[in-house]
Amino acid sequence: MDIFQVLGNQNRRNIMQILMRKDTHIAALAKELNISNPVALKHVQALEEVGLVEREKIGNTHVIKIRKEAIKKLKQVWSLFDKSLIVEVPKETTLLEALKKVSGLEVEEREDGVYIVGVDGKQGYYTYEINGQLPKESADKLFLKKDCEVELKRLLPIIGKKILIKVK
Repeated sequence: MDIFQVLGNQNRRNIMQILMRKDTHIAALAKELNISNPVALKHVQALEEVGLVEREKIGNTHVIKIRKEAIKKLKQVWSLFDKSLIVEVPKETTLLEALKKVSGLEVEEREDGVYIVGVDGKQGYYTYEINGQLPKESADKLFLKKDCEVELKRLLPIIGKKILIKVK
């Protein structure tokens, strides 16, 4: 397989995006992508074959990371796989109305606001940035006046440190 065939798979691109943020192991990749460990391993092996990732054995586990030499190669081809969706709406349409036109997007309207709760089958809570900025208004109150780029970001519950505070 060549790099184009390998990165033609969405799970492998997702693995690369995860590895761009942090080195990790197979089980963590599988959990984050909601796939089995054997399937995650198969994808990692394909990425290893084309020289994009490498494994380092630490104790009983293997840590997967992007090979430094692969970063240049990735920069050259990544944009070919980045498919932005284009949604056309009239001026003064709310962001919520625009987002509702996107297939694979699940939106919940509640008394306390509007929430994006799923993207392409991945459940969770999502936040969004418009042109790289967090908006001050909720999606149902934000009126679009000009072209913009919206990035959806899934919020992951990660505990960095647990602190027990006892009050006497």
